[in-house]
Amino acid sequence: MGVILAVRIKGSVGMDPDVRKTLESLKLEKAYMAGLFPDNPSIIGMLKKVSRYLTWGRPSKQTLAAFFSRAGMPADDQHVEAILRGEKSLDRTVIIRLRPPKKGFKRSVKRAYRSGGEYGDRGEEINALWLNF
Repeated sequence: MGVILAVRIKGSVGMDPDVRKTLESLKLEKAYMAGLFPDNPSIIGMLKKVSRYLTWGRPSKQTLAAFFSRAGMPADDQHVEAILRGEKSLDRTVIIRLRPPKKGFKRSVKRAYRSGGEYGDRGEEINALWLNF
């Protein structure tokens, strides 16, 4: 199992109502909000539906500890490792508000990550993006 870290990188101007509703269900209602979600097929499907407005991936131990400390939750090593291994699940979806990235995004937010842009599935590269926020 594990967890997925998703960060919304675009605003809501000109957004389709179905996409807006999906983002509201994920509780990522504004730009630069980040959420920690369980890795299951329903969440993956929702992320793929709204992929043009956010980026996501699987966080490392250091990124997850930094996320928990920003959220005001306990960030001890045993707790973080248990969540990453899937032994312990999240009690609730954790959402935090971030500031815009330092010096902006390096690539275009209008293209997918695999095509040289910023949005979509990053996999392990979400850890490098997390350093910019």
